[in-house]
Amino acid sequence: MTIVRILRARRIATGLIPSMNDRRSDAKFMKVQRERDKTYLDLEGEWTLANAAIIERTIANVVPTLDPQYEIVGEHIEKLDTTGAFLLKRLGARNEPPAHLKDEQRNILEFLPPYSEYAPRQTGSRNAFVAFFDAIGRTTFTALDFLWQVFAFIGRIAGCFFSNLSRPRRFRLPSIVRHIHETGLSALPIIGLLAVLITMVITYQGAVQLRRFGADVYTVDLTVISLLREMGVLVTAIMVAGRSGSAFAAEIGAMKLRDEINALRTMGLSPIEVLVLPRVIALMITLPLLTFLADLIGLLGGAFMSMSLLDMSFQQYFGRVAEAATPTMFFVGMIKAPVFAFAIAVIGCYQGLNVKGSAESIGRNTTLAVVQAIFVVMMADGLFSVVFSEAEI
Repeated sequence: MTIVRILRARRIATGLIPSMNDRRSDAKFMKVQRERDKTYLDLEGEWTLANAAIIERTIANVVPTLDPQYEIVGEHIEKLDTTGAFLLKRLGARNEPPAHLKDEQRNILEFLPPYSEYAPRQTGSRNAFVAFFDAIGRTTFTALDFLWQVFAFIGRIAGCFFSNLSRPRRFRLPSIVRHIHETGLSALPIIGLLAVLITMVITYQGAVQLRRFGADVYTVDLTVISLLREMGVLVTAIMVAGRSGSAFAAEIGAMKLRDEINALRTMGLSPIEVLVLPRVIALMITLPLLTFLADLIGLLGGAFMSMSLLDMSFQQYFGRVAEAATPTMFFVGMIKAPVFAFAIAVIGCYQGLNVKGSAESIGRNTTLAVVQAIFVVMMADGLFSVVFSEAEI
């Protein structure tokens, strides 16, 4: 008998079986109160990590005996941490959140994702054919929901813009100028370097291929057309999407985590007017200017390559550029710039405002902002190409 008691004491000490004190303390975490047509589950005590095992066992014992539509009351919870909040979400998975919680306790509860995200997904065997189309359907609905949310966001931006036209001071000129400096002047060195490199590559490859047919004189035409119509604005937009789009998402996302967005709303200010609209306007001014400068710098890079590969002088090269380039060709590229800028700024700000939960969400939404912005830019460029081709421009 002594050996049995020693073994039992060791099991109690290591938590393998509950002690009598633990069993008696189960009741201090929840009480069931039944009235005529309603059942209340009154929670109390310290819902913390130290009591997680007892609380979890109590939930398993008490909840199956209750009516399906019981109501949870959390007024008497003394202490709550994230472990206790998780157990509360598990307890109220099919019911409303506990009523009468303190503000700090409710903040902890709202910080955690819904319990359905914690629940393990069913991994049972399914027909591969059904699973394939199920994945397609879920992806389609996710994409449609994203498009709907983005269009609604664009509508809010447009409403804020037109409402401020009668009050120009609300456009926040200092903020617009700051973002023009950050997205434009600071990005000019890398945009110029990239434009030179891209143009040198196009000129080199064009000269090598056209020389086989004795048409290397048309290398300058190839460089000018590809740079002014497509590559100048496209490369600039992709670089701005990776640089400024990600910055917009990260900045606004960090403000969202620090509750600065809620602070703006508390002060009666609109986050769209204060944070989003200045960034959109600044980028729509900056990207056309960067595209114009990228075209000029790219033509200089093509000049150096033409001098070394085609034995052209500067006068011959720019004379050929003047013959190949037309105002229509230039404006075809420039018209795309504000459209690309609007798409990049909207997606970056939208993903920043959608940050929630933790710093991990900032990284995830920043990555989404860059990927989605580049994808939209490529899609818009393809649509522009089709429209201009049909219009014979």
